[in-house]
Amino acid sequence: MEEPRAGTLVEVSSTEDYEDDTGVRTPWIIRVKETFWPSPLENGAPDRIPPEERKEVMRSLGPQEVKLSFGAFVLATVAGIAIPAYILATDRITKAGKHSIAVAPDAALLGGVIVVLCIIGFIALWKRKRTFVSFALFLIGFAFTLFIGLIGFVFILVGGWLMLRAWRMNRYGTTDAKAIRQEVATRPRGKAAASASKTATKGSKASPPGARKPPTASKRYTPKAPARKKIPKPTQ
Repeated sequence: MEEPRAGTLVEVSSTEDYEDDTGVRTPWIIRVKETFWPSPLENGAPDRIPPEERKEVMRSLGPQEVKLSFGAFVLATVAGIAIPAYILATDRITKAGKHSIAVAPDAALLGGVIVVLCIIGFIALWKRKRTFVSFALFLIGFAFTLFIGLIGFVFILVGGWLMLRAWRMNRYGTTDAKAIRQEVATRPRGKAAASASKTATKGSKASPPGARKPPTASKRYTPKAPARKKIPKPTQ
């Protein structure tokens, strides 16, 4: 096969596969699939995340969280297009007393806002930004409450679920509910917790061995405070 000369352009197909770190070419379809529908971890998630690594894990998303968020954004995109399209087709009019209000223009505007939020959510999901994904789900849920309240609360619950898992990861180092219950059960409660905290406080305040103690007041040379004189009450 003849090699191209220097200075000549080489045509590259847009569907050419990419190479990973191991040098194996991966089709772009598989890369897209792994971005929005990742495979579970081979070794599984670790039992406990070290405290110094928890912030980095909190900002990202796990495979289960990515799949649920992707499904929520796909559902929001379909519903955000279908519901306003149905309202525009039927040209609904809401009557309030003697006046009538056309809801079709508002439905089209709200549907456009939902689609834009879904696009932002897909980009945040691609970048694995937990905060932006949760924020987009919250806004989508509030937008859907104007159409169908139940659908809106579903998206709000998904966003809250993502934030709850981030809080668990920060506090306990894991999102496993069973492991969290075991840790909470082994922690001291009530008087035991109060005594443990007092012991820790005393230990931190105690001076190290060999440290020089500050001088105390001498009882021999320290004069006592004079007694206060009673002021007689005025007589009438």
